[in-house]
Amino acid sequence: MFVFGCDVSKATLDIAWFDEESGRWFILSNIPNTRAGYRKLLQWMRKTCAAQVQDMILVIEATCVYHQPLAEYAYTAGVTVFVTNPGRAAEHARSQNRLNKSDKLDAQGLQYYGRHLEKRHEYVPHSAPVQGLQALLSRLRQLDDDLQRERNRLEKVPFVPGSQPLSESLKRHIKHLEKEKGRIQTQIDTLIDEHEPLRHVQKRLLSIKGIGPLTSQALIPLLYRDQFTDARQMAAYLGLTPVHRHSGTSLHKRGRLSGRGNRHLRAKLYMPAVCAIRHDPAMRARYSELIARGKAPKQAITAIMRKLIHVCFGVVKNDQDYQSPIAT
Repeated sequence: MFVFGCDVSKATLDIAWFDEESGRWFILSNIPNTRAGYRKLLQWMRKTCAAQVQDMILVIEATCVYHQPLAEYAYTAGVTVFVTNPGRAAEHARSQNRLNKSDKLDAQGLQYYGRHLEKRHEYVPHSAPVQGLQALLSRLRQLDDDLQRERNRLEKVPFVPGSQPLSESLKRHIKHLEKEKGRIQTQIDTLIDEHEPLRHVQKRLLSIKGIGPLTSQALIPLLYRDQFTDARQMAAYLGLTPVHRHSGTSLHKRGRLSGRGNRHLRAKLYMPAVCAIRHDPAMRARYSELIARGKAPKQAITAIMRKLIHVCFGVVKNDQDYQSPIAT
């Protein structure tokens, strides 16, 4: 396989390939981040390595939304695409004592990183309905953040002299944001209801005690297809797997969450875990067991969050509603 590294920015692309036989780098810079630029990029890739698209791998970083059109175009053309975490690629570059940074160097670094990467996860684009759902969920999160900021500002208004006009402005904006949030939520509900595969996944998730409509809709993009091989992989993606640090006789740190993955979705699982402890006998028994073993309440709730992810994966994977192993 011929591995190419591509650095993506809003306006341009830089791509690099290393010919191991000649020991020479081939680099193409300042390609427009447009569909015409993608055609030029693929033509250059084929010409440079004299291979078919099915024998090529394109390694790119997740760069907000700017990498998505290129990833989809290359995937559709038959190229194997790897979308890497920018943090992991940066760590790899530092491990190679690379101090300088430029678009060309980043493309070379991605090529080298992809060439030596052992665990690879191929990029497969989501279907149009799921992409639409992801966009709406992102917008809903933005509105929640805006609402929280405005409410925090309104809370401080009584301490500001002559703040009546400010208070009225904030209240008007909060009202507008709440209406817009309601419209987006209606669009999310309609989208899920109109697409049977998404509706079916949500139905399975809603059978779990603690998982409500809002949490289920956030989990649908992760579960509607087989993008994780097992539940532990999904928990790791959400940063819910423990990380242990032990070395010799002096380093024995208590396990903690990795902190990687989707922090917004991870935060959404806290209250469902609390609810599951109250209403699901199996989750309540597991929580009590962890407390009896000396775990702090927050640690135990985190373990229930991870358990919930395992249950969510299981009901969708097996296409069965959840049944608690302990009778109520």
